[in-house]
Amino acid sequence: MSCDEGSPEPPVLKVFNRWLLFEAVSRADRRALDGLLQYLQSNEKRLTDEEFKEPSTGKTCLPKALLNLHSGHNDTIPVLMDIAEQTGNLREFINTPFRDVYYRGQTAMHIAIERRCKQYVELLVEKGADVHAQARGRFFQPREEGGYFYFGELPLSLAASTNQPDMVHYLTENSHKAADLRRQDSKGNTVLHALVHIADNTRDNTRFVTKMYDLLLIKSAKLYPDCNLENILNNDGMSPLMMAAKLGKIGVFQHIIRREIKDEEARHLSRKFKDWAYGPVYSNLYDLSSLDTCGEEVSVLEILVYNSRIENRHEMLAVEPINELLRAKWQKFAAVTFYISVFSYLATMVIFTLVAYYRPSTGTPPYAYNSTEDKVRLAGEIITVASGVFFFATNVIHYLLTNPLCFHSFIYSVLVLVSAALYLSGIEAYVSVMVFALALGWMNTLYFTRGLKLTGTYSIMIQKILIKDLFRFLLVYVLFMIGYASALVSLLKICPEKNMCNGTCPKYPECRDTNTFSEFLLDLFKLTIGIGELDDMLKGAQYPVVFLILLVTYIILTFVLLLNMLIALMGETVGQVSKESKQIWKLQVRGIQKVKLAISSQLSPPSSSSSASTAEGHAGSIATSPRRLILFSSNFN
Repeated sequence: MSCDEGSPEPPVLKVFNRWLLFEAVSRADRRALDGLLQYLQSNEKRLTDEEFKEPSTGKTCLPKALLNLHSGHNDTIPVLMDIAEQTGNLREFINTPFRDVYYRGQTAMHIAIERRCKQYVELLVEKGADVHAQARGRFFQPREEGGYFYFGELPLSLAASTNQPDMVHYLTENSHKAADLRRQDSKGNTVLHALVHIADNTRDNTRFVTKMYDLLLIKSAKLYPDCNLENILNNDGMSPLMMAAKLGKIGVFQHIIRREIKDEEARHLSRKFKDWAYGPVYSNLYDLSSLDTCGEEVSVLEILVYNSRIENRHEMLAVEPINELLRAKWQKFAAVTFYISVFSYLATMVIFTLVAYYRPSTGTPPYAYNSTEDKVRLAGEIITVASGVFFFATNVIHYLLTNPLCFHSFIYSVLVLVSAALYLSGIEAYVSVMVFALALGWMNTLYFTRGLKLTGTYSIMIQKILIKDLFRFLLVYVLFMIGYASALVSLLKICPEKNMCNGTCPKYPECRDTNTFSEFLLDLFKLTIGIGELDDMLKGAQYPVVFLILLVTYIILTFVLLLNMLIALMGETVGQVSKESKQIWKLQVRGIQKVKLAISSQLSPPSSSSSASTAEGHAGSIATSPRRLILFSSNFN
C-alpha cells in the first residue's frame, strides 16, 4: 500500500474567462463568482486585464452588471468591488472607461446614474469613483453632430438632465468627493448649458428643466459665493441664456430673464423685481445685463436678430422685458435713424434714376463734362458710385462680423460698381448692367417698409413667397417646360436649307431650325399664362394628334396643377405671416436698429423720487458690478 493513498487531493481552482464572468453578472448570480478571487490571486490577474474586457468597447464586468439590473439590484456588484479591492486595483476597476468611438469615456458612474440607482452611485463614490469623468463618445454628442443623447458629458450633468434632484444633491454634497458645479465639458458647457440643450419647449420638459436650473444655480451661489455659474461661457462664448436664445428654447429663455428668487441668500440671482402694485396695475424692474447691447461684445438681442436661424424668434422677442425694450429703443432713437436712412436712400435712387435717364445718347463713354448739365450729371454719378461703395463695404464688414449678408443690397452694390468700371473702360454695355442695378435698387426700398407695421408684414410676405414658394414652383416648372419643349420640338418638321427653297424658306412654327427651341419655350410659357395660340403651334407638327396630346397634358400639369398649387402655397404663407404679423414686425424693426447706444442714457425711466429709491434698493442688494441695467415695465393683471 502506497503511503500517498491517504493524503487529500489538492483543490481544483475554477477557471474564469470573460464569457463566464459576463454571463454571471448578467444573471446577477453571485454564487457563480465563487472562487473568482482565488483564481485571480493564484494567477496574479486582475479584473481590469484585457482578457476580462470586451474587445470592441473595453467594457469590464462592472458596467455589464450595472446594465443588467433586476428590480433595481444586482448582487454581483458589491462582490466584484470587494474582489477588486482585495486585488489592489479598485479605483482602476470602477473608473475604467469605454474606449470605442460610440461610448468613449463612459464609466460605471454614468451607467449607475442613468439607471437611477442611487445606492450604487453612493457605493461607487465611497470607493473612489471619478465624479468628473467625461463621456465623449459619438453617442453622447448632439443630434445635429450625429449623436443621440447629449447631456453634458459629466455625471452631474447626466443626473440633472435626467431629472434626478436627489442624485444632484448627493453628488454635490457628499463627504467623499463632491462634484464641482463649475466643471465644464469638452465643449465648455456647464451643467446649466446641458439643461438648456435638452429643453424641448414642451410643458412638462420646461417645468422640470427650469426647476432643476434654479436648484443648481442657487446651490452654486451657496457653495461658491464668488462665482456666478450663469456667467460661465462655453467654447462658443455662450452663456446659458445666450444658448437658450441661439437654440430657440423659449421656455427656459423666458424663465431665465423673468426669474424671481425668494431665498435671501440667493436673491442677487433674480432678474425680475416687483416695484409697486396698485390694484390690477403693477410695475416690474428687470435686469438687462447681457440682454442688450451695452458694452458687451455679444448680447441676447444680437443673437436673436442676427445669429439665429430658429423659426420662433418672433415669439421670443414678444417675451417681457424684450418686448418693452424693443418698444423703448424704437421710440428713443431707432425711429429717427430709420427715417433719416429712408430719405437718404430715396434721394440716392432719385439721383440714380435721373443720371440713367439723362445719359448722353451719342458718343462713347466716358462722356465729356463740359456744360453745366454735364457737371451736374457727374455729381450724380459720383453719388451713385459712392452709394455702391458704401453698400458693398457695409455688407463685407457685416459678413466678417458673422452677421448675415444682405443679399439684395450686396448685388445692387456689385452691379453699380461693375457698371462704373465698364463705363470708365469705354464699353457701352455698361447700360445693360446699369438698368439692372436701377431696377434692383428701387426694389430694395422694400427694406424700409419694415419701419411701418402695415407695410412691414407685407414686405415679409413678399420675401417669403419669393424665396420659399415661387422658387420651388420655378424649379419644377422649368423642368416641365424643358422636358415638354424637347419632346414637342422633335415632332416638328425640319426646315429645308436656304439653297433649296429659292428664298421663300418656311420658318417656325411651320418647321424647326436651330433657333426653334428658344422660341418654343416662349410659346409654352405663353400657354401657361393663357395667352398662347394652339393653332400656330400645330402648323408644323408631323403627328398632330400626338402633338396635341402632349400640349394638353402640359397645360393640365402647369396651368391647372402647378399654378393653382402655387396660389394655394402663397395663400398659406400669407396666412402664416398674418397670424404672426406683430411679432415679425418687431423682429424687422429690431433688424434696422444698427446704432448701438448705451441703454443707461437712452432708457431713463419717467421716475419719481420713490421709484428711484426703490430701484436703488433693489439694485443695491443685488449689484455685484458697477453697472446695473434696469427697465421699468408697467402691466395689468
